[in-house]
Amino acid sequence: MDNHGIKNKNYRGGAPVGYLAELNQLEQNSILFLRYWSQSAKADYDLQSKFWANITYDLGIVKTREAINAFDEIFTLCIKYSRRPIMKHDLECRCIGGDESCFANIIGFAQDGELEDALLLASNLIAPKFASYFVNCARKFATSITISEFEKLEPEESHYQNYSLH
Repeated sequence: MDNHGIKNKNYRGGAPVGYLAELNQLEQNSILFLRYWSQSAKADYDLQSKFWANITYDLGIVKTREAINAFDEIFTLCIKYSRRPIMKHDLECRCIGGDESCFANIIGFAQDGELEDALLLASNLIAPKFASYFVNCARKFATSITISEFEKLEPEESHYQNYSLH
């Protein structure tokens, strides 16, 4: 898929409305995923490798794949059916734009089960007839990216195994 559909031009939705540090982990991750998915071929591959390595370390391979698949569906909906160009800030930027805030709130509402609020925001971001599918994908993403305090990673989910040589 071509990830050039979300551009950083002077459109509505790009004005800073807050800072990443003010958001919970899920909302921060959703914005970071949006920024990474939006990068062109000139993206800093070392930064991307570190990002994916950290996500995989935290979640394990299985949940990381689920998160990637769910997010790819969300991103595809944004590319194909956005009501206008969706604005995002640079990878390293600490502030968040209006569109990014809306995007993060959709995922946060979906995770919390506040589906009507998520649907309302999604209808403002993409064509309304695709909003419910967007919210369902957002819920899948939120479920896959969230680690419960009580949830332990299963051994088969870990890519790294311990081996004794002696």
